Amino acid sequence: MLNLFDRAAVVTSVGALGLVVLTACGGGGNDDADKSGKGEVASLTSPAAEGGSASASAEPDAGRPQIRLDSTNEEVNRMYDAWLACLKDHGAAEKYKRKPNDPAVLACKNKEPLDPPELDPAKNPDYSDDVRAMVKCMKGHGIKALVSDGNWALETGDELNRPHYDEYVLDCQVKAFGEHK
Repeated sequence: MLNLFDRAAVVTSVGALGLVVLTACGGGGNDDADKSGKGEVASLTSPAAEGGSASASAEPDAGRPQIRLDSTNEEVNRMYDAWLACLKDHGAAEKYKRKPNDPAVLACKNKEPLDPPELDPAKNPDYSDDVRAMVKCMKGHGIKALVSDGNWALETGDELNRPHYDEYVLDCQVKAFGEHK
């Protein structure tokens, strides 16, 4: 289980698709992110994310940083670093378990990154086809992937250690979920 303050190396497809295998790594600080925890990539956040309140909008997710299909792990990590720093600043426990009504979660809701909408089955009418295209692409790179419970998954955790795995996920994600006619 991940500790709240571990640096999450989130591959966007992992979080968005609820995969069987999750990845994370600790340490290896990001020198580009400032020490205040506001290391978001400017092009990935809206102005409302800087101090705006999600409840002030009719859209509950307004102002939250948006992960794109082509966001790199570094960009995603910066967004999650800012959210985790906010949770820490608001007193989240070291062994944090997600509780939607926790005061720290509520205070930091506007900093929690949103997964790409293309990876949400409720927002993507082509989701099932895209999942199959993702698996086909990953297999094309020699990664043992499969469709499991309507999502894509890896056959074994060993696949995470393959050379260029993160690059393949990003490439396949953009191709499978982003190329609609």
